[in-house]
Amino acid sequence: MQIINTPKSMQKIAESLRGKRKTIGLVPTMGALHEGHLSLIKRSAMENDITVVSIFVNPTQFGPNEDFARYPRAFKKDRLLAQKAGADFIFHPTASAMYPDNFQTFVIPDKIADKLEGAARPGHFKGVATICLKLFNIIKPHRAYFGQKDAQQLAVIRQMARDFNLDLKIVGCPIVRTRTGVALSSRHVYLSESELRKATVIHKALLAARKEINAGQRSISKLRKLMAEIIGSESGLYIEYISFNRWDNLEELRTLSGNTLISLVVRIGKVRLLDNTLIRIR
Repeated sequence: MQIINTPKSMQKIAESLRGKRKTIGLVPTMGALHEGHLSLIKRSAMENDITVVSIFVNPTQFGPNEDFARYPRAFKKDRLLAQKAGADFIFHPTASAMYPDNFQTFVIPDKIADKLEGAARPGHFKGVATICLKLFNIIKPHRAYFGQKDAQQLAVIRQMARDFNLDLKIVGCPIVRTRTGVALSSRHVYLSESELRKATVIHKALLAARKEINAGQRSISKLRKLMAEIIGSESGLYIEYISFNRWDNLEELRTLSGNTLISLVVRIGKVRLLDNTLIRIR
């Protein structure tokens, strides 16, 4: 496995690989790799000749009062984990390499990014879309792999790929959870064991909503109330939002129908935990 630090070097390697008709899979990460990331790397290694893992804590997707400075960074450990999972290259650039002096051009997603996490974290998806487009242009992947846990991110990147006619496939992959059902996140390092145990109610709430829908419940207000009661059974958890949205464009639903994304954010202290489920409603 090789570690590449500059965009120019990575581009040359990608061009050479494509010239040899090798398929390239990209797994974009900010490091602090966990089993969720590793599942993406393993899938890419199965479906492509070459797998590139980017490790870059992207400053432009963090707000002024967010955790950019303390975001977990563990490159030595990440390198070993990525290699074991099947990575062929790690692209690990500096911030100055990705955003040189006088950098001025950003991708600004529209409606699909102005709700949910976009409303909670203004400017977040501007940073996400910009860094992903840069990575796509540098690494030239045939496929790029994203976890379903960050569902809106997946939707935004798919929309960008369609809008810009990008020559790659955006592959969404299932959420990976702890044995107790908590969706894995690099920010779990901020939580105590007790707080992680409390967080199990987040998935329980989603499962309960799914069960009610399958039994015929169609009232969003009743479903939201049920989920809030389950989460409220544990102290110290604060619900930022519980939302029901169309999966294709993330428009908020007034009536349940079609492919529906049920998503929520629950805060434990300063840590925001995202989770969601997709359900087909007839």
